[in-house]
Amino acid sequence: MNDPLIDTYSSLAFKQRYQVLDPIRLCFKDAALEQEYTANLADNIARQVRMALALAFALYLNFAFLDYLLVPEKMLQLWGIRAVVCTLFALLFWLTFQPIFKQIHQPVIFYSSMVAASGIFAMLLITDNQYSHYYYAGINLCITWTLFIVGLRFVNSLGTVMVIMFCYNLIAFYKELHLPDIISNNFFLLSNAVIGIFAGYTIEQHARWQFYQARVIKNNSSKLHRAMIAASLDAVITIDESGSTIEFNEAAEAMFGYSREEALGQSIGELIVPDATRGRHEDGFRRYSQTGEPRVLGQRLELQAKRKDKSEFPVELTLRQVDLIGRRLVTAYIRDLTAQRNAEREIAQQREVLQRNEKLASMGTLLAGVAHELNNPLTIVVGQSQLLRETEQDERVLKRAEKIANAAERCVKIVSTFLSMAREQPPKRKLVDINRVIQDVIDLLDFNLRNQQINLELALSEQLPGVMADHNQLHQVISNLVINAQQALQDQPRKIIRIVSIQVENSEQICIKVMDSGSGIAPELRARIFEPFFTTKAVGVGTGLGLSVCNGIIQSHGGSIEYEEVPGMGACFSLCLPIANQPIANQGTDQPVSSSGEKMP
Repeated sequence: MNDPLIDTYSSLAFKQRYQVLDPIRLCFKDAALEQEYTANLADNIARQVRMALALAFALYLNFAFLDYLLVPEKMLQLWGIRAVVCTLFALLFWLTFQPIFKQIHQPVIFYSSMVAASGIFAMLLITDNQYSHYYYAGINLCITWTLFIVGLRFVNSLGTVMVIMFCYNLIAFYKELHLPDIISNNFFLLSNAVIGIFAGYTIEQHARWQFYQARVIKNNSSKLHRAMIAASLDAVITIDESGSTIEFNEAAEAMFGYSREEALGQSIGELIVPDATRGRHEDGFRRYSQTGEPRVLGQRLELQAKRKDKSEFPVELTLRQVDLIGRRLVTAYIRDLTAQRNAEREIAQQREVLQRNEKLASMGTLLAGVAHELNNPLTIVVGQSQLLRETEQDERVLKRAEKIANAAERCVKIVSTFLSMAREQPPKRKLVDINRVIQDVIDLLDFNLRNQQINLELALSEQLPGVMADHNQLHQVISNLVINAQQALQDQPRKIIRIVSIQVENSEQICIKVMDSGSGIAPELRARIFEPFFTTKAVGVGTGLGLSVCNGIIQSHGGSIEYEEVPGMGACFSLCLPIANQPIANQGTDQPVSSSGEKMP
């Protein structure tokens, strides 16, 4: 398939060639372009000069047999000349391997032509006129060699050929050759020179124009390629066989935080591959460099990349191999997936919220049914406890009846709370003393805690400000947390429940922490503990509603409840509520107390 850009410049070649080239001297009118061409010629001409010198060396040695056949009496002199010329050729051949040759290649080529011609001139002077026409053929070879083979620039070769022809005529007249022979020889020399000059002119003109076309096409292709890469929304990074960066577009600069100048020449592994996966990347790239087997080329890969600030983010990567002038390059097209992942996460969160709302709706229906069903038996329990208190005289029975009545009334209030939640009724808030609520919970649960030999530690700060809250709902939350802690300690050798109340420094909040010495909650489950119907307890022990209800109550009070880690303890739930800025005389103490109410040391 033809490149339209190349076709365009090929059709304009003969129309535009003299707009950029001097038609006489065959050099570029633009000095910078001429300098670039000269540098390019210097990089590529050494091999041609070596071949030309090797050919000249072989011809000079080969024609030594002619000396033996024609003029054996002067053979040693002629061989001496050939030895000198061949030695000079060898020295010039050696010079082509030296760094300085790039700077002096045209003078060296000129001297090689003059050395070749001088050897022929010396032989013409030594031999008799009757043999001169045999050596005269060497002059024609020397002109052809100068114009076609050795690589001398057209202007320089033209001057060299004129010097060679002038010297030949001087020698011819000096040796008094016959005038017809001189004219005949000049005719053939001139014909050879004209043909060679025309051919040399055309060859150099074509070489220069090809160089110009290649440069224009390269520049335009490079501009087009760069414009396409710059316009890409994806990061485009190209690396060479060693893994060094040779292309880094604007999108890559924005994505990774490096400037193009910083990135070029850097190892791609150190540049954007995270430390955790760099070893695997280097092993894969080393295998690819050695075997050329493209295991991941052309595939879409999702992996982690690293920015300049060491932060990692998800990307989609596609690799393509490009073979360019004998080099095997790899181009990576990289798309940042951060926004996509955030969108997916938000959708997942919205889905979870929707599912949670559905569960809450189901829970509301369930709570309404449970509350309705519990009201009747609770009414009987309350009535019977009241009757027992009125008919019995035994003090111990009366105390037990009072506890039964208190617990039954507490159940009634919980049922009322369930109904309020099911009907989405707002809590009945008033100024509440947090420490008093905690103490009420302890009074209710103290007997069960002591029966299970659980050591209760209280650290309740004094003079805590009050909170505007529903006393019954807060009682329900703290009771639920303490009962959960109690259940978590059933099989534990060390049984401690610690309750802390404190005002958060530099904050308008009071926090209550309920912690136990159990095994805690596994990290992978912590994100779900407040979901309705999710429980870590055994089947038949928990319903999965307790923490969900607690979370709903605390949030309705403008607070928050979270799971925390405390060194040396198991589960710890921290609930925080906004203070009401109204101080309440607190009966609590900053020192821990045991389940019996005594202060702990």
